[in-house]
This record gives sequence, C-alpha cells and structure tokens, in this order.
Amino acid sequence: MKRSRANGWGIFAATMLFVVGAVNIVQGAVALYMPEYFAAAEGEILVFDFAVWGVLLGAWGILLVLGGLALLSGHMWARALAVVVAAVNAFAQLAFIESYPVWSLVAIAVDVLVVYAVTAGWPDRERAGDDAYAAGRTHARTTASSREQAADRAEEPEAAAGER
Repeated sequence: MKRSRANGWGIFAATMLFVVGAVNIVQGAVALYMPEYFAAAEGEILVFDFAVWGVLLGAWGILLVLGGLALLSGHMWARALAVVVAAVNAFAQLAFIESYPVWSLVAIAVDVLVVYAVTAGWPDRERAGDDAYAAGRTHARTTASSREQAADRAEEPEAAAGER
C-alpha cells in the first residue's frame, strides 16, 4: 500500500474536508429541525423534502470529516476517498442550491479546491524521482558531489604540507 507524508496541500485538503463536513452536519440539522430557515419552500427543492435532505447532509458531513481524518494518514486510498467524497458533495450541493444558494456555491468551490489539492498538489512523483526533471536533478547532484570530492582532494596535500 503506497503511503506518503501529508504535505501542506494534504493538510489544506484535510482541513477543508473537516470544515465542509462540519458545515454539512449543521446544514443537515437545520434542514431536519428548522426547514423554514432555507430560501426555498418545502415543495420547491429539487428532490426529496427537507427531512430527507437533513439526514443525507448530516450523514454525508460525517463521511466528509472521516475522509479528512483519513487524508492525514497519507495513504493513497485516503486520497482517492477524499476525491470521491468531495466530488459527490459538490453534486449534492448543486442539487441543494435552490434552498441555500450562497453556501452551496461556496461548498462547491471548496470541494473543487480539495480535489485540486489532493490530485495536483501532492508531490509524490517529485520525491520518487519519476517526474520529467529527475535526470536533471540527478546530474546536478552528481556534479555537485564530484566538485566537493575534488575540493577535498585539493585540500589534503595542503593539510599534509602544513603538518611537516
């Protein structure tokens, strides 16, 4: 199982999943217990009623928080889970956009950032040396170490002469 240390992008994605998950839990509780809070009336939402949305958003919020926790482990399966839950949450918020437009648009934007952070912002390939610049970096390291060795050899005769 491939594992890598979570970097800044990974921690950012995990934090955003925590935040979106927590807000989904609150949004689900509000939909369940105070449906009059939302902009759309009971019959004007895309699918289901507010009670069903409340349960779905609350459960999905818990899954988002768990995905954020898993993402901190650095495992590849956690990264895949984070992409899936963020993408599904974006679609769920799109379906709920009629009831709470501002938060739904913000949540979709955060979900897109999470997907970006998990897919493009994780530097596994650079650490493994599988990227296009690996040969250049290897050459630079080899050249620098050969220069250091040459400098060490040049200093040895001077040190030996100073000891006499």
